[in-house]
Amino acid sequence: MGFKLTIVDPEGIVYEQEDVDFVVLPAKLGELGILKRHTPLISALKKGKIKVKKGTGQTESFNVNSGFVEVLPDKVTVLTNEV
Repeated sequence: MGFKLTIVDPEGIVYEQEDVDFVVLPAKLGELGILKRHTPLISALKKGKIKVKKGTGQTESFNVNSGFVEVLPDKVTVLTNEV
C-alpha cells in the first residue's frame, strides 16, 4: 500500500489516488521525488510535469503551471493554479 496523492486546482479535485508508490514533482529548486513515509515538507512548485507511479505499476503524468505541495508521511497534496 502506497500513499494518497491529491491534485487540486481552482475548479476542485483534478486527481485523487489512494495507492501511489512514487511521485516526482517540479519543485522550485529541482525535481523532488516522494516515497511513502517521506519527511513532512512544504515546497513551491514551478512549471513542469508531475510524474506518478501507482501501485499497479502504471504511470501517469500531469503538466502544472506552478503551485505548492504539502508532503506528509501518508499523504501528498498538490495545490496548483492550472493542470
